[in-house]
Amino acid sequence: MPELQVGDVALDLTQGRPVHVLEDTGQTAAEWSDANDYDLCGNYGNSRLEAQPDDAVFEVVYCSNAKSEPSKTYAMPESRLLRIETEAADDGRPVAERAVVDVLEQLFDLAMQLDEDWNTEPEGFDDALSTLVINHSERLDTLGGEARELADVSHTVTGDVE
Repeated sequence: MPELQVGDVALDLTQGRPVHVLEDTGQTAAEWSDANDYDLCGNYGNSRLEAQPDDAVFEVVYCSNAKSEPSKTYAMPESRLLRIETEAADDGRPVAERAVVDVLEQLFDLAMQLDEDWNTEPEGFDDALSTLVINHSERLDTLGGEARELADVSHTVTGDVE
């Protein structure tokens, strides 16, 4: 089973309720506990599931019913969360991967468009990126921010360091 990622739906094993994974805190349960002056592993529900100090910690929100809006997020160790494989209906593509690919597709589509006069096709990737910056700066403010956020999440989740 794939590891938890931002965007996944998981089951809170102590309550049997679905949660949506909003953020990987980048901390272990021990680090989170120290930073927040709260024993995450000692929490009754977490201790019943034998949460360990080296468990990754995720910020989640309960998936409420249609009549209520989520009121707060919760920090949960990975041992408390069972990932629900909702992407089985999409040939196994995780939600987080779908979001990354969507943003990249939008960026590459913009980059490969002809210049503003529609008369010069980019000669290569570097030229396409220049065209993107020159002709689509307003879209880059939005997409670029999303791409940077997704890249940051990707590095946090996978532990990659540049």
